[in-house]
Amino acid sequence: MDTIESNGKSDPVLDISPDGDVVLVVGPRNERLRVQSQCLQCASKVFDAMFKPYWSEGQGLSKESPREVPLVEDDAHAMQTICCVIHHRNNDVPVSLTSKEVLQIAIAVDKYDLKVALKYASVQWLKPRPDEERVDKGYLLAAAFLYDDMDTFAAHTLSLILYHKGSYLEFLDDEITNQIVHWKTFYLLKERRTRMRAELSQLLIKGKRAACSCGWAKTRGEKYALLLLDYGPLKMLDAPISEIIEKMEKVSCEDMGRKYHGNWLHEAPTKDETLPGQLETLKKKVSIYLDCVRSLDATIPCRFQHE
Repeated sequence: MDTIESNGKSDPVLDISPDGDVVLVVGPRNERLRVQSQCLQCASKVFDAMFKPYWSEGQGLSKESPREVPLVEDDAHAMQTICCVIHHRNNDVPVSLTSKEVLQIAIAVDKYDLKVALKYASVQWLKPRPDEERVDKGYLLAAAFLYDDMDTFAAHTLSLILYHKGSYLEFLDDEITNQIVHWKTFYLLKERRTRMRAELSQLLIKGKRAACSCGWAKTRGEKYALLLLDYGPLKMLDAPISEIIEKMEKVSCEDMGRKYHGNWLHEAPTKDETLPGQLETLKKKVSIYLDCVRSLDATIPCRFQHE
């Protein structure tokens, strides 16, 4: 921590780069971050344009007299983390971040076009967290949306389909999430979750009815029948889909392979016929990608092949 003269008084400066030629003055509390303009320019087209010599910010830059650049509307903690990443100060990058901190970083990343520079650092931050509170899940979804990463956004929407059992309209009650994530996302979440519940019901019915001449499938069918009693159409609405899948996986015995049962030979099922294979196909069907959300024209297909 260093100090710099400002308006006749000394204010503390966090030296992300001790030889930096720029001091970012961030947020309403005017927190100061000393950085290298070249690092910012290499990481961001926005900063690259800002520090060109034909703008005031890019004139007279020197480590002896670093130029102050006000970023009043930005979050100081988010900018500090971003600057540590692009200055290779990895020891100063937080090991873990709250969902809101992840979102604040994503807002700055989107504003200053830092997606490529933060691509690998963001992988850990953006992982879905099924056990988070609803508000935090909304923040992570919004962050994934801002990073403009198709696979990451799909992972978050699938997590919400599998683990969230309440109304998705609740996410619109949060002002931050509401302003960032397109409303169509929550409509699609409802539609895809309903579809997945219906298809899981069909898999349970199919498992209950499965039979063979040697009676091998009888026990398995009885267990599926009990699951159907536990998760009927109305009861299924009160349980997260992940819970139903977990219990189905405990019943499945499709890995028995090519075996004799009495005088009957059971062929090993193909991957698509196994429960894991069927669930993989189902998750692919219900996944929501950025194309699904951004296109308001139903005739324009998503680039991702769902079926």
